[in-house]
Amino acid sequence: VKKMNIPIVGIIENMSGFKCPYCGKHIDIFKTGGGEKAARDFGVPFLGKVPIDPEIVEGGDSGVPIFLKNPESDSSKAFAGIVDNIEKNIEKKEA
Repeated sequence: VKKMNIPIVGIIENMSGFKCPYCGKHIDIFKTGGGEKAARDFGVPFLGKVPIDPEIVEGGDSGVPIFLKNPESDSSKAFAGIVDNIEKNIEKKEA
């Protein structure tokens, strides 16, 4: 990416944990922290984590994104936090 001079807005960690639909407990199915480490290694902002959530897939398939269908869900809040971080980083670069 550096060789091609493509600006990086930041890194998002995908499939970061899963909320059990039965007990509500957060479970890390895969190793976590890779997104934050990559952001540090590349010197770019870490923008947030997106959990594993079947509603995200359903929203993609139906054309109704999770943040419209279920705006109070943990996944919707994760996306909102990522958008906020992107906006903050763009504002910093423009200042």
